[in-house]
Amino acid sequence: MNYYRFSINDIVIFMVGGVFTAQKGWKHNPRYHQGDYELIICTKGPLFITVGDQDYRLASNELLLVPPYALMKGSQPSPNDIEFYWLHFILPKDTQLVKNIDPVELSGDDAGASRLLIPEKIRMANLDQLLILSHQLLNTDIQNPYDRKTANYLATMMLLEISKLTLSQLTTDRTSEAERISRVKEWIRTNLYRSPSVLDMANEVQLNPQYFSRLFKRITGIPPKKYLLQLKLQTAQALLIRTSLSIKEISDNAYFENEKLFMRQFKQFTGVTPSEYRAQFDQIYHNNQVISPTLPIPEAITKHLKDVPDFGRAPKD
Repeated sequence: MNYYRFSINDIVIFMVGGVFTAQKGWKHNPRYHQGDYELIICTKGPLFITVGDQDYRLASNELLLVPPYALMKGSQPSPNDIEFYWLHFILPKDTQLVKNIDPVELSGDDAGASRLLIPEKIRMANLDQLLILSHQLLNTDIQNPYDRKTANYLATMMLLEISKLTLSQLTTDRTSEAERISRVKEWIRTNLYRSPSVLDMANEVQLNPQYFSRLFKRITGIPPKKYLLQLKLQTAQALLIRTSLSIKEISDNAYFENEKLFMRQFKQFTGVTPSEYRAQFDQIYHNNQVISPTLPIPEAITKHLKDVPDFGRAPKD
């Protein structure tokens, strides 16, 4: 998805606009945009439009922003009667194009109050406010200097409405994706015993594996494979400190493939061997043997815990 953004303090310059209706079978004639943008608000569709080499299908309640210096043409006849509003305007000089980016990857700065963010295409649940502004705009006499100023403000207000909806949707997307990652982290914890792959994790939250990996790292700061390894190593650390199990037994019960792999990865992660780690913490935790219930310790191992009469609870006096 491409987005256009500019300062919230700038004013849009309105040029010309109107409402267009046509019967079934209509196809947009080729038109080259010079230095102006065109906002198409589809109220009855679908419309089939090509901008440059990108094809768009606009259904009712969908908006398309056509950039300057682009050839726009119909790609195929509309199967139904159509209606759309068309508005031409010039955006401020500081307008930036943000190309080919996932909405959740937009920086928090974009969600602030300093800039408007306009997507090239968006669907709106309700067009009422935009259509009211459109009618006010189209009924303004732009030959009058005062009304010309009013038209510019009305066009700016329309883009403010679109930006507000866009940012609201981005916030919702970020919250939804964060909840997905939180859910999959819990799923990984409960399925650690089978060493799930990235594909398994992505399938659990119904996301493309590549997108899932990027999203997981963006939200947690580490890739999913590293998170899985860290969880295994944390489980091993707890078992080293609070049990007398052998290194091989700990390797098995922390769900590592083999003992050698466990020892190598443990030292890379902690800087010491499992035995050295156990020796360092043996005295520190002698009187505090409760393992965090959030770690996926195998049930069969809890009986090996030292000085814990009731797993997960402090000893009673």
